[in-house]
Amino acid sequence: MNCAFIGFIKKKLPNWRFTSAFLLSGTLVACSVPSPPFGDMATEYQNTVEQYNFNNILLNIVRGSINLPLSFLDIPSIIGTGNFGAGASGTFGSASVTSSLLSSPLNYFSVMPNFTVGRSFNYTQSSLDNATFQAGFNSTIPLSTLNFFKSANMPPELLVNLFVGSVDLVQADGTVQRYVNIPGLESYDKFQVMAKLFVKYNLTTQVTHTEVPVGPKLSDAQAAATLPSYLANGKVQLKYFPSTRKEKSYYQLVSVAENTSLCLGESAFKKEISERYGDSYFCSKPVANPFEQAKHTGISSVNNRAKGKASISINIRSNRDIYQYLGQVLIVQASNPNDQVKIEPTYVVTGQKPKPLPLLVVKKNDSVDNYLARVNYRGDTYSIPMEDNGYTPLVINVMAQLLNLNKVSGSIPLSPAVIVK
Repeated sequence: MNCAFIGFIKKKLPNWRFTSAFLLSGTLVACSVPSPPFGDMATEYQNTVEQYNFNNILLNIVRGSINLPLSFLDIPSIIGTGNFGAGASGTFGSASVTSSLLSSPLNYFSVMPNFTVGRSFNYTQSSLDNATFQAGFNSTIPLSTLNFFKSANMPPELLVNLFVGSVDLVQADGTVQRYVNIPGLESYDKFQVMAKLFVKYNLTTQVTHTEVPVGPKLSDAQAAATLPSYLANGKVQLKYFPSTRKEKSYYQLVSVAENTSLCLGESAFKKEISERYGDSYFCSKPVANPFEQAKHTGISSVNNRAKGKASISINIRSNRDIYQYLGQVLIVQASNPNDQVKIEPTYVVTGQKPKPLPLLVVKKNDSVDNYLARVNYRGDTYSIPMEDNGYTPLVINVMAQLLNLNKVSGSIPLSPAVIVK
């Protein structure tokens, strides 16, 4: 933004009485003082951090494709500064002006004030390569986390392909078969058959609460005397049990344990499930008592199969395992761009036919103008296009949330190693 000030100097006016005089005329044109765009600075920061996180996820998928160690950085703090600067420049020259008063040459000067507005960020980068972060990152993803994504209505076919690493199927005769969810392996196609079966049977999660007795049974007087000390920690509840034919009424302190498990929800295939696997895989009803809830543990890593029935065991991945898996998906694409890992969607617009969509779309050394993420790594360029990318945005969404869930207290160093200005 510029301001212009123009002045004129007249010397030696012969028609006037004074032997010499000066006439100064000035004009100031269109001058205003700008202010630093702090709102724009905040928006620019958000966009920059968003792109930083997307690129970080893509970079580690690429690392996973070539079996290199994963490495994550975080930006724990950022300071934005806006600055305002002003200056001026001048020029001199001469011009001829003719009027009834002035008829001789004029010397003039031009003053050009100028203003500049700048913005900059100082931010810190912290490495997450420490024991606190890696302990959770390398551990099996808790079923409570999977329950969170189920509650958020993430497509079930996507969750099965991302979170399930393998399935152990124990036949009625005791034969054990393992189907591994890694593209290119011999059992991968059989895993896809099981994955579609899980979606068909409505594989879901359930949260149950089991009451565990704490201490002895209490009479009215004992409960009144003991209650304050037990309830101080807020971890137990006092329940009243009415009298029965065999026992008088009493109070009991109980601790409530929350447990998340996999199970098969409501579907049109309950009869088929019962015939193949028995009834132990169905989700517990909400009205079930603690004893019934404990009996219906759902699908677990223990093959407690019913007599004459098949049994299923599902192995959940860790965060690291998912990156390795997506790296394998990337390898398939890199070797043949037309050979993508695709899954069939369950959420389809009414009237449309389900069409298999790519799980992950990454272009290697391909020109992509409008991209969701892009990284240059070891001489190659990897880009995720914004359009025609199948489930890719949802995959990035899930990976970003999983990464954030592992940023617990102590995982981000208090004293960052790198400060960028």
